[in-house]
Amino acid sequence: MYTLTGRGDYIIVGNKEGMEFILTGNLTKGGFIANPEAIQSWHKNTEITPISQLEKEQIMTAIMQQTIHSPFKILFDETFFHEKS
Repeated sequence: MYTLTGRGDYIIVGNKEGMEFILTGNLTKGGFIANPEAIQSWHKNTEITPISQLEKEQIMTAIMQQTIHSPFKILFDETFFHEKS
């Protein structure tokens, strides 16, 4: 489970080790459409840890599952997936 803190046009995602990254996107009625390209590395103080493609997919799945029953859902921009396919 991740900590999710909203700030308008971005969300700060934190893990249990105290590392974070900023998830950019667009605020919509009832949720947030996130840009998956924003998931690149974890940050903690001056430490930067790259996020692998597998971990990125796991993070996106976990965030969507974490918010699926919430009135504020976080989804990922589908146009990204269609462009990469």
